[in-house]
Amino acid sequence: MNLKTLALISSAAYLGASAVHAQVVGATANNAIGTTIVPFTQQIPLGPTLDVIPYVDANGYTVQMTLIPTLTEFIGYDDPGQFAIVAQGGAGGTVGTSLTAVLPLPRLRVRQVTTSSIVWDGQTVVLGGLISENVTKTKDKVPVLGDLPLVGRLFRSESSTSSKKNLVIFVTPTIIDPAGNRVHTEDNLPYDPNTIPPQIPFAPPPPATTPEAQK
Repeated sequence: MNLKTLALISSAAYLGASAVHAQVVGATANNAIGTTIVPFTQQIPLGPTLDVIPYVDANGYTVQMTLIPTLTEFIGYDDPGQFAIVAQGGAGGTVGTSLTAVLPLPRLRVRQVTTSSIVWDGQTVVLGGLISENVTKTKDKVPVLGDLPLVGRLFRSESSTSSKKNLVIFVTPTIIDPAGNRVHTEDNLPYDPNTIPPQIPFAPPPPATTPEAQK
């Protein structure tokens, strides 16, 4: 999926390819006789989103970006346990029937990474690490025989399957003028966009020595 957005310097830009789902987050009741409990929902976007805050450096060729990718997934509903909504209405001296409703508790999984990078105009930043794993357990058994004590395990089987997903995001900043045209072309960039810049190996500094260690 190729998404594009326009952002001003030091202003946040938002990109999202999410599906909006309505999740039950609460309930309300009226005060009249014959009280009814009505659950209300909230629109929650599910899927990957990306927040970007760009800054153009003083040299006019490099872009510093603060990148915040977020992945939101709906897992299911938790058991509310003893938590329940109790409503009882009335009018005058008449009291309505008490109603009890169990409120589902949605469970969401949110993974987020915050990073900062400096790249040349037109270069691409690759973000990864948003890995999700889903495990599905399946139980099969022969009716009646699978419920027998001791020997019942011979007529039952359990299996589990897991699937992993790794979300990779590519971000390519481009500096443009107010008319929407690129400020720099491939001819006046301080690097060759068709080659890989030389990679300088990093060597850790030698450990510091003290006069006591030299003796």
